[in-house]
Amino acid sequence: MRGVYELSNIDIDIVERDGVVVVALEGEVDLCAAPELEATLNRVAAGPASSIVVDLDRVSFMDSAGVHVLLQFSLAHGNGTRLTLTRGSRQVRRLFEVTGVERYLGFVTEPRAPRSASG
Repeated sequence: MRGVYELSNIDIDIVERDGVVVVALEGEVDLCAAPELEATLNRVAAGPASSIVVDLDRVSFMDSAGVHVLLQFSLAHGNGTRLTLTRGSRQVRRLFEVTGVERYLGFVTEPRAPRSASG
């Protein structure tokens, strides 16, 4: 599966390799982009992928709407067992730290190298 979705302030690129789907985000994950991100994650989760990695490294801005989508999706899909995230840009890392949600999310260092534990 491969697709590119161009939204007003975010690009979503989906690449599947060996049962791992990488959802790469670029731009701003805000109130306008959150519904499309949620829909994309739900479409990917409905498929056979054993692991979903959300690559946040090129996200320049994220607000509480983006955090909400990622947190709710993670809680619904195994807290880091099926869904993992890259740590993201400096702004995203700071947002996760300030909100305290990082303890509920699973992280990987590379978007193509998923693992099951927080890192």
